[in-house]
Amino acid sequence: MNNPYKKWMVVLSVLFHCTGFGEASCIGLDSLMQRAKSSCVVAHLTGECIDPDENDEFDEFLNLRNISRTLSEDIGVFVGYIGISEKWADETPINNGELDVGDVVLFKKMKKETDFLDPSPQPTHLDPIVYKRKEGHKSLIDFVNIECEIYITENGSLSEQGVHREEILRERFHVKNISNVKFKDAFHSYCFTEGEFCEVNRNNIYQDEEKLPECEKLESLPSKDEFFHKFVKKSKPVIFKSILRDWPAFTKWSNAYLRETFGQKHIQFQMSPNGDYEGVEPLSLWENAIRDELVNTDNLPFPDLVLVRPAPVNGTFSIFLDIIEGLSKGTLTNFSAYFQYSSIPEYLPELEKDLREDLLFPGLLINRQELNIWLSDGHTRGKLHFDDYENFLCQISGKKEVIMFDPNNNHQLYEGHLQEATLNLNWTTKSFHRRHVNNVTNAVMSPVNMVKPDFSRFPLFGETYPLNCTLEEGDVLYMPSFWWHEVQSFPNVTARRNLAVNFWYEPFFSKDHPCPECPLDVNPKYRHLL
Repeated sequence: MNNPYKKWMVVLSVLFHCTGFGEASCIGLDSLMQRAKSSCVVAHLTGECIDPDENDEFDEFLNLRNISRTLSEDIGVFVGYIGISEKWADETPINNGELDVGDVVLFKKMKKETDFLDPSPQPTHLDPIVYKRKEGHKSLIDFVNIECEIYITENGSLSEQGVHREEILRERFHVKNISNVKFKDAFHSYCFTEGEFCEVNRNNIYQDEEKLPECEKLESLPSKDEFFHKFVKKSKPVIFKSILRDWPAFTKWSNAYLRETFGQKHIQFQMSPNGDYEGVEPLSLWENAIRDELVNTDNLPFPDLVLVRPAPVNGTFSIFLDIIEGLSKGTLTNFSAYFQYSSIPEYLPELEKDLREDLLFPGLLINRQELNIWLSDGHTRGKLHFDDYENFLCQISGKKEVIMFDPNNNHQLYEGHLQEATLNLNWTTKSFHRRHVNNVTNAVMSPVNMVKPDFSRFPLFGETYPLNCTLEEGDVLYMPSFWWHEVQSFPNVTARRNLAVNFWYEPFFSKDHPCPECPLDVNPKYRHLL
């Protein structure tokens, strides 16, 4: 089949180590270490560093060298030779006793350091991945493609997988392509009075929600192939309407059933004074708190803010149910309770049989990471954040208003580290205290308060394009990885609670984070789908 992108030639740029004004020969390991910070390095082990090409009889490697010399675009892979007797700066030999002259070794690109508060020490040597020529094994070019996460053919053109990847990256879904409503427009509609921002109803940010575009909704599940091509590879959310109503969990999981089955189970749940979970507030409010020393606070983008974790509470499942039922009846007031992102396999394994994961396109999304339960009194707000997973959010009881933002302009969401702090609850007085500023940071939460945004400090947030993906009972929301979202829960009018589960899988797209400028790319673990 003709490849329309064949003219887009890609390259493996040659890495040379020069001495004086002489011609390059072998790669020096100091130079290799520097290059590996930005590139994948492929090298042939040799015992002779003078004109090694002249003595090389490995045709596949010479072809790789020739590709690198004749093509014009750099995709971040370097090709050259290493003397087998070379040593790293810490005197570790390149040859660990298992290498031979003629082997090809590969060094993956070093991961970008994103934790500047507690950075990993710089390595003193790198461990090679070894390619040995054996009959029946994958070709060298296939080996390099997989390990360096590139897509080329033996003649240097873009492979069919590479063409598909380029198409996917080009055609990702953007909310701005279907809507001209920016967040500042929706917010200003009803919340800008006489030159000042007004306090909005926290249970309904958008008084004019019809202005917001909505998630696509389907009345039945598509085929696996259709779901992949229309939604997964486009990074496009979609709601499947009412498909949970046939799941056993939908009718079986009453509070009475949960109490009878798990009442004596010890769990940890969270409590908040205002229904906000993982919101951001000024550090100055925590002046009397215990403060762990946090290194490199000057590097925090917003050192005057903290991410507020809710108060953790340990107790039995029955105690938790007593609390949310008391809140629903009004016998308890002025706080909320949430059993959130809690592992069903770990805490409530008997529930898994009541879910129909087999209907959610089995075999397409790989490596299920978590299966969580979300149970509350129904008056909670999960603040603006992203998850680095593919997500199926399944609404069993109550309603969730999910306002989403695509991950194509992460600087507008002010992605970065936020220092964490944790509330404490005095159960006797039912009072919360700002108790502990932690020595850890969070990298997936936005510092923007979406309910009452400070556009003077976060002006770019006003330029975002929101998408309304409200879930009714029985609905499932497919939420692609890295989409920002804020979730307002509402209780079922009779059960007076909110109950959902979600499945997290290996992300189809991946990116470094926090790194607002880093682009999404297709996760190499899914290259079999390209």
